[in-house]
Amino acid sequence: MGKKEKSGIQISEKLQQYDFQVSEWIVSCEDEEIKGLDKVDTLIVNIGLTKFDYGPFLLSLGDRDKKIIINEASVSNKLSGLRRLSWERHLLNKIDSSFNVLPEYTNSINPKKDKVNLEEFGVKQVWILAASIGGPEAIQDFLNSFTGKEPVLFIILQHINKEFLDGMAKQLSQNCHFDIKVPFSGESIKSTKCIIYPVDEYLEFNNKGIIELLPVSKESKYTPCIDDCSKLLSENLENLNMAIYSGMSTDGIKAATYIHDNGGEVITQAEESCVLSSIITGIKKVIDIEFEGSPEEMAKYIMNKC
Repeated sequence: MGKKEKSGIQISEKLQQYDFQVSEWIVSCEDEEIKGLDKVDTLIVNIGLTKFDYGPFLLSLGDRDKKIIINEASVSNKLSGLRRLSWERHLLNKIDSSFNVLPEYTNSINPKKDKVNLEEFGVKQVWILAASIGGPEAIQDFLNSFTGKEPVLFIILQHINKEFLDGMAKQLSQNCHFDIKVPFSGESIKSTKCIIYPVDEYLEFNNKGIIELLPVSKESKYTPCIDDCSKLLSENLENLNMAIYSGMSTDGIKAATYIHDNGGEVITQAEESCVLSSIITGIKKVIDIEFEGSPEEMAKYIMNKC
């Protein structure tokens, strides 16, 4: 009940992946009449975001012969990494104590899994957009050049502090045809064409086109670490490519090598258009890139390949 927030959406999507029948209600006041409750066995009530007295509302639900699970969305929406995974396991276990819906815990993505091809979900190419200092401005110019209908998935790997992720998503979405978001565990790529890589979790895609978030298994001075995250994506996805933008660190040089060695294309922003270009200079020393240009020219290069 109350899907229009992060953790509620996450649990709803997760349950539907495992063929649970899910109904949703958005409740705006304590005395609102809710129809159809007789058809469900378990009620998950997301509280803390709608401003009304939950007491009478919860008491009215208690009069029904239903299992009631409380999700404090104002808290769970902010969880990530191991804390998010623990919350997810705890809540799903309350729904199904047979453990059928519990996500498996792992310290890293299993490189022995078959690579996932996202083409059946409308994604012919996946492009990592990697950047450090000066990157957001360049990436915004790049994304603004697209119509939003291209069969491409963009994964933004930008050095950034966690508290600025949502603000960056809103900034990049301005004058852009993509709904740019920080993904949640259980989200389908059918609902997005451009995501920002989380700071303290790894991304993994399964063969159903569903995004899973796994806890980061080692520390790095970069958040997120472009090299580590790109290596895992290269082991996970087919048709993976990389575009490199402004930055001063060396993080990303190994990443470009992973992509290149696995048959993907690597393109870069032209050094003269970067705020800082040391990352691009370093990459060009170790591999041959396919293209370099302004952010707008990089966009045209990818659109011509769609």
